[in-house]
Amino acid sequence: MIMLTNDPNALLSLKHQAVFDEDPDLQRVAVEQLVIQWKNHPDTVPILKQLAISGQCPDVRRVATENLVQGWPNDPNILPFLKQLVVSNNEYWWLQEAILTQLTTGWYDDPNTIAFLKQLILADQYRSSNVRYVALKQLARNWQNEPETLPFLKQRAISDIDETLRETAVELLAEGWQEDPFTLAWLKQRAESDRHWGVRLAIVEKLKQDGRYDADNIAWLKQMAMSDPSPHVASEAVSKLAQLAKDDPDTVTTIKQLAVSAQVSEEVRRAAMSQLAENWQYDLESLSTFKQLAVFDKSAHVRLAAVKRLVQDWREDCDTVAIMKRLAVSDTALEVRKAALGYLIENWQHNSDTVAILKQVVQYDESWQMRELAVVQLGAFWQHDPDVLTFLKQQAESPECWVVGEIAVAQLTVGWKDEPSVLPLLKKLAMSNSDVRVAAIRELSIAWKDDPDTVAILKKVVASDESWHARKIAVEKLATGWYDDPDTFAIIKKAALSDEQHNVKIAAMEMLVNGWQDDPEAIATIKQVAMCDSFSEVRMAAMELLAKTYKNNPDTLTTLQQMAATDQCSDVRVAAISKLANDGKDDPNILAWLKQQAVDDPCSYVQRATMEQLATDWKNDPDTLDIIKELVMSGKCSELQQSAVVQLATDWHDDPDTISTIKKLAVSAHCPDLQQLAMQQLALGWKDDPDTFTIIKQRIESGEELEVRQAAMQQLAIGWKDDPKTLALFKQLAISDGDMSVRQTAVVELGICWQNDPQTIEILKQVAINDDSFYVRQTALELLALLGKNAPHTFVILKQLAQFDQNAYVRRSAIQQLALGWYDEPGMFEFFSDRACSDPFVRQEDWQDNPRQTALEAIIEKYRENDLILQILRDRSENDLDEQVKVFAINRSLNYQRYN
Repeated sequence: MIMLTNDPNALLSLKHQAVFDEDPDLQRVAVEQLVIQWKNHPDTVPILKQLAISGQCPDVRRVATENLVQGWPNDPNILPFLKQLVVSNNEYWWLQEAILTQLTTGWYDDPNTIAFLKQLILADQYRSSNVRYVALKQLARNWQNEPETLPFLKQRAISDIDETLRETAVELLAEGWQEDPFTLAWLKQRAESDRHWGVRLAIVEKLKQDGRYDADNIAWLKQMAMSDPSPHVASEAVSKLAQLAKDDPDTVTTIKQLAVSAQVSEEVRRAAMSQLAENWQYDLESLSTFKQLAVFDKSAHVRLAAVKRLVQDWREDCDTVAIMKRLAVSDTALEVRKAALGYLIENWQHNSDTVAILKQVVQYDESWQMRELAVVQLGAFWQHDPDVLTFLKQQAESPECWVVGEIAVAQLTVGWKDEPSVLPLLKKLAMSNSDVRVAAIRELSIAWKDDPDTVAILKKVVASDESWHARKIAVEKLATGWYDDPDTFAIIKKAALSDEQHNVKIAAMEMLVNGWQDDPEAIATIKQVAMCDSFSEVRMAAMELLAKTYKNNPDTLTTLQQMAATDQCSDVRVAAISKLANDGKDDPNILAWLKQQAVDDPCSYVQRATMEQLATDWKNDPDTLDIIKELVMSGKCSELQQSAVVQLATDWHDDPDTISTIKKLAVSAHCPDLQQLAMQQLALGWKDDPDTFTIIKQRIESGEELEVRQAAMQQLAIGWKDDPKTLALFKQLAISDGDMSVRQTAVVELGICWQNDPQTIEILKQVAINDDSFYVRQTALELLALLGKNAPHTFVILKQLAQFDQNAYVRRSAIQQLALGWYDEPGMFEFFSDRACSDPFVRQEDWQDNPRQTALEAIIEKYRENDLILQILRDRSENDLDEQVKVFAINRSLNYQRYN
């Protein structure tokens, strides 16, 4: 797509395509062209921001974000925008990760970057869980040598209530500090105490490979393998133990014990068996162990694992053959029988015992999969055995299941075609009610095409068989193999018109077109089916055949038009309209009919498709614009009306009535979605019109639907950021609007777009203290901590909120912010201690976060050398009224004593 940068219409079209096109690929192309051709245009950055925030397609949001970062790295407004986007977007973790990667590379030296990452990590996980993981990884990998990084990670690994984040923290600790013996010891202690198996598993997985001869590591792994309650952790410990201590004589004993022990989980036993086979293959005791497990173990999973190891590593052992013969017919588990039979087939294909076992499986095995496998092998490798022929004939006539019968029929055709008794048997089966008649019909039409009875059987099946599968294959075989038979055409035609199953009808029509394309009766039959059949899928298929094969037939357009007008199924009508638009562009009658259909069709879905065809193929027809205007003002508040608005604003932007129509909708449409759409169109296409700003501003102030007000706020902040009236309005909304969602949106926009305005910090302070909604107060205090760290009174306000706010979420958030940015201020240890003991939180639900625990976490993390920590933890473990805080304090006091 190449456009001229001096073409205003090209720019307008590209902007609309970037924002409104339903094809994500075209949207991405439009975004890239905007950045290449119109990077310096004042609308480009606002459009990219809008797409990054609210684009419907994840890929479009990603492309918009990447272009913002790469194209405007020095723009002072981009960094705060990206930060807010990370905080507010929880849908696409990879988008957050991409933004944070850019932050840590493009703004690595910014002193606020580390604080911002920590703020994200400590954020309420119910609002931003995904971004916390990404931020933690960026912090650990880019600021590994920062003195506070290691203790911060350890604290997250210990105290974060999100088990996945604890797991991430220990993985990062093992990756970045594996040479530190103290960290390794700390991780092993952590594995013994963390209640989440994923954390323990991560520690076992990350154990250093060069710890091969470390006696402590080996002893620790044995303990984890024998006693960890999680099978995942214990299994990984078994694997690690075999890796690091293969030559340790006690290791093989431990692993053998685990393999045979009924006291451990199946997963651990299988892991132990796997390590035995891989590392101690030539140990005679290992072989004996596997034989016993394969035959006698109560667990099917363990028996299967033993069988697989025997056939893989000891396939030539004489006992292996005997064991597999026994298991193939007697084991209670399908997968064990299947593995054993597979071994016999692969290694003892022509053994007389094998054929006897195969017959036994076909007759008596409860699984059709086993019987199918056995029948295939009998037919493929025992054609010389007369007993096998008799056996297969019996299975074809009286199969235990239809799959076995069909395979038996196919094997008879392949291996015994010249045997005199096979053909009569297949004829009999083809005319029976047997489940194998479809296979018999197929084999007859292929292998015995010249037999005079075959065509007669096919004709009879098409006419009267109860199975539609049989009728369908008979139709296809008859049309292709007996084209010249004088009855074939009539039979196929009748099936297309009157068969009771739609699959048979469609197959018959396709055969008519393939074999008798130029026959007038064939054409007439397809038309009749298209107009009259009771199945919509059959009518649709007939229409497709007409449009494709009989495009130039003079009656085809008429038939399509009738279908588009009268078919009861809207999907059929839409498909017919599309065919008409493609094939009837030069027919004035078609155009006139489409115009009428766009207005009168009772289905809005059909109307929309017709309107889009008119706008695409007949844009310059004077009636097209009138039709779209009529649909725009229809007042139905439907997708049809919204689509018409987009068509009008995009394709008729320069029409003098268009802007007035869009303005009217933005002001007075009864549908909130339509008002939002109209405002977006005004902001995109008529930003410089003096009424646009006024209309959008009025939508914010008028007290209408909340979603309309918020959409208008977004448009105003993106498009008119530099207008002083916009800033004044957002200040007013943040302080005094009656809707808490509007106040919260205004606070966020102030923090994104006007963070350098001298009054922004003051408004954030005022809102954080006085707003009636705790959501708004919490948002304001977080932005205040981020933007106003050096502002006077911020520290005091956060302390006041942490102490006196009525809402626990606000108090907890204030404590977190203080721990991030002000922990080294005089008296803060005492302040956090007071909060840990005195916060008035009373638990109502298990999932709630207690500010007292948050304060304890801050103390442990920031002041670990303080001698009073243990005293505070013991006090909370004995006296706190919240059981969760008690348990937390008990665990942390034990850890604190252990490591201090």
